[in-house]
Amino acid sequence: MSDVPTPPRRTRAHHDPDPERRAEALKERIYVTFTSLAVVLALVRNAEEGAVEALPSIATIALTAFGTVLTVFVADVIAHMTAYNALPSKSVVTHMAQVSFGALTVVIAPILMLALSLAGVLELTTALAVGSRILIITLGVVTFITVRRLRVPGWQKLLALVTTVALGLLVLVVELAIHH
Repeated sequence: MSDVPTPPRRTRAHHDPDPERRAEALKERIYVTFTSLAVVLALVRNAEEGAVEALPSIATIALTAFGTVLTVFVADVIAHMTAYNALPSKSVVTHMAQVSFGALTVVIAPILMLALSLAGVLELTTALAVGSRILIITLGVVTFITVRRLRVPGWQKLLALVTTVALGLLVLVVELAIHH
């Protein structure tokens, strides 16, 4: 027998070496998704009135998502400075940037729908409507991926998932009610 200790057995807890990072990423994606959903729904109203086109809509969604992510990134840097009385280290800034800017992926599908409209494959209002539904589905998928790993009772996982999707649907219903 060797005197080398046996490495500890991997458990579920070892699958996720950084649950805080996963929580941060979820938070960022939810921020960007809700913000983008509100913008897409406003664009739907304007598209129905003929006041918006595909390319400016793509720019609006992209700039809104980028602005949201940049705002959260700057807020994280300032919060770090407040908590630690110092600028964050290069590795902390890199971590903050990866978490924040990784959230931009949630707007890829709605932008692709608008690109299809720009190419003449979809009507603009259809592309925006599909984009809004994709964002609501994104809320559900992102939440599901996150909560499925949690060590909490199933009903709590379901509650988190249902609540997130219900809030997304509520945004949709409110927006539709305001404009009809």
